[in-house]
Amino acid sequence: MNNNNNLFKYIFAVVVAILVIYTMYIILHNKSEVTNTSLDQTSTLTNIQTDLRFAIAEMDTINPLISNNRNVQEITKIIYEPLVTLNENYKMEYCLADEIARTDDLNYVIKLKKGILWEDRSSFTAEDVVYTIELIKNGGFNSIYSSNLREVVEASVVDETTLNITLSQSVPFFEYNLTFPIMCKKHYEEEDFALSEKVPIGTGMFKISEISSNVIKLVQNEYYWNAERKPMATEISINLYGSIGEVYTAFKNGEIDILEVKSANIEDYIGTLGYNKIEYKSRDYDFLTINTENEILSEPAVRKALNLAIDKNNIVGTCLGKGYIASNFSLDMGFWLYTKDLNTGVDTEKAAQTLIDAGWERTSSGWQKREETGTKRLTFSITVSTDNESRVKVVETIKEQLESFGVPVSIRYLSGNNYVDAINNKNYEVAITGIRLGYSPNLFTFFGNGNIANYYNEEVAEIMQVVSNTNEENVLYEKYGRLYDIYLEEAPYIGLYRNTEMVVYNQSLVGNIKANAFNIYHNIEKWYRQ
Repeated sequence: MNNNNNLFKYIFAVVVAILVIYTMYIILHNKSEVTNTSLDQTSTLTNIQTDLRFAIAEMDTINPLISNNRNVQEITKIIYEPLVTLNENYKMEYCLADEIARTDDLNYVIKLKKGILWEDRSSFTAEDVVYTIELIKNGGFNSIYSSNLREVVEASVVDETTLNITLSQSVPFFEYNLTFPIMCKKHYEEEDFALSEKVPIGTGMFKISEISSNVIKLVQNEYYWNAERKPMATEISINLYGSIGEVYTAFKNGEIDILEVKSANIEDYIGTLGYNKIEYKSRDYDFLTINTENEILSEPAVRKALNLAIDKNNIVGTCLGKGYIASNFSLDMGFWLYTKDLNTGVDTEKAAQTLIDAGWERTSSGWQKREETGTKRLTFSITVSTDNESRVKVVETIKEQLESFGVPVSIRYLSGNNYVDAINNKNYEVAITGIRLGYSPNLFTFFGNGNIANYYNEEVAEIMQVVSNTNEENVLYEKYGRLYDIYLEEAPYIGLYRNTEMVVYNQSLVGNIKANAFNIYHNIEKWYRQ
């Protein structure tokens, strides 16, 4: 009898243990699902707060076509919408446009989505798009979107949901320029847009409900067309501050949920606790451009060896510090077509072997190559602007690195217009320069006709021709992949570094939070506060 009782107790204890373990698994599994899946599954939580709090420092105007304020440009993306937008990998996605067809090098037909309403319930039409294009080009104000439409000579309405755009010259990946916000024509029919004090209306997921001296209130747009992106947040308070210092203080005090920052030493202003941060690569990219028509630098092996001998990470660490990251290619910013890691890193042994294989030998005075016409020495000058102290430090460090590798380098210091003229006229052997990149995969500045390195490769020229005439992803992947291979072997440019930017957000903000240089509010429809 005792044996039976003991057996019963043992079985009972095992069953209880199994039930406890199973219950704990279900609880943890459900908690994981709530954390990692879309936020419409969090509606059972009792601590959700559906109001969000953003900030604008030194606001000029909430009108996105006229404003020059970066905070305004970011925030208004959730109020006013473009024909196309870019995702977190800078891949183009249709927004108000339903289809864009390139009929020839200069002409595009744009079909719009049907049934979209402005927040006042009037219909969004092709007239609104044409009106916006004309405003940006001829509105009498210097819109930040003017460069998007520089080559547009005509925009005309075909019907209610169709328009044509004609360019003065072919623009590779022109569709990527159609990211400007569209304004409602009827809203301004009797107004001078540039002087109007009317608040623009939009087609986005939020609309402006109130503007005061210290806050702009947004609420959900009940006529928003995209049911799949209905936001969790019901209200957004955009607090207005006179300076970025006031914004930092407000964030530190927990009054702001998310903030884009440019200061590399942000911890000095907001501390180190109570928030998360996302650092991402910016569009500002510095590199060495090599005049490939120079007798010595025309050799791909020489350029490849120089690229391998320069320690970019050391340059960032010793010359630049926080807020910079080594980068060896212009699309190395999270771009969807950047499919290979081109940050080769320093490898002086491979650099030396590359030169040896190409007929160079190292002597006590450096690298030299014997030819029938005489002996060539590997040496050159680097041109730098004295107006840019950071680049001067970088070039001086590169000089030290290359000289330790056996390549004597001289530095050509130029100031002001002298430097600009040297770059424009390609009057240099090697020069350090930089560019603020666009959002498209356009590489014609680097590899097209008349590029700044005087670089020509027949296969690269063919690749440029193909990619400028296709939107087929498999073709683009193939051609860009091949381009990266050629770039590593021929090194017409030596990438150095790019700036980084950062988003900080309070730990109470929950959601699939992603950010890039185009938009810090990706996936905002999934955001909420705890």
